[in-house]
Amino acid sequence: MDAGAELEQPQADRGELGLGEAVIHRRIGTYRDRIPAYASSQILDSAAAYVEQAQQYREAGWSAYKIHPQQVWREDIAICEAVRAGMGDGFTLMLDACWGYSYEQALRVGRAIERANYYWYEDPLADSDLYGYAKLRAKLGIPIMATEYPLAGFDSYAPWILQRATDFLRGDVAVKGGITTLIKAAHLAEAFGMNFEVHHGGNSLNNVANLHVIMAIRNTEFFEVLLPDAAQKYGLAQDIAVDAAGMVHAPTGPGLGAEIDFDLIHKRTKAVLT
Repeated sequence: MDAGAELEQPQADRGELGLGEAVIHRRIGTYRDRIPAYASSQILDSAAAYVEQAQQYREAGWSAYKIHPQQVWREDIAICEAVRAGMGDGFTLMLDACWGYSYEQALRVGRAIERANYYWYEDPLADSDLYGYAKLRAKLGIPIMATEYPLAGFDSYAPWILQRATDFLRGDVAVKGGITTLIKAAHLAEAFGMNFEVHHGGNSLNNVANLHVIMAIRNTEFFEVLLPDAAQKYGLAQDIAVDAAGMVHAPTGPGLGAEIDFDLIHKRTKAVLT
């Protein structure tokens, strides 16, 4: 899958920084200027609702869809199979179980979505269950994604790599210690031939910071858009948008390149402390 246009590394200016060099992703080494988005579902009430939502985003030009299921393993298998049947074989699907299964349940669901050609299997077990993840990964061919939690810094990834407990590493600026930590973690993953997929940042400004990291690393394939999309956006004059080809583009303004919506802040102000 094309992860976006790759760029030559920008040359550092020995003199005063120009506008281009002041953009954060330029300072940390721009690799690309766009990346595919994937729609990351909320929990829906039926298999048909997931199929309808996935089809809606495919029709809008998006290239991938991730299911957050109901965490009832038999029903989750039915949902995943229905979405694959509805979307056909050529569309990228993922499952994020949100730490919802026992080992036995996770194995059964994993085998089912492996047969259905899902791209990755995210967080099936409790977030710190290294033993369970290593055992599960040894039984499955589908790539496992873990390490979104626990809350920790760069060194928290080492046990997962050493125990061979996950195929992809995971994180975002809010949970893993900011832009610098995220860049270091992505480079660590790259050294072991692993993807580092950046998680939704929890709010608009964090997502902009995530996007700068994504533009500067080689080993990530997607930008996550958590649904419902509008409910996750707040406080910026212009938020991140997905274009008609399903792509998210690099910020171009200085620093984070995000303009705070101060009119909204003034409108919602309840009191001013001095």
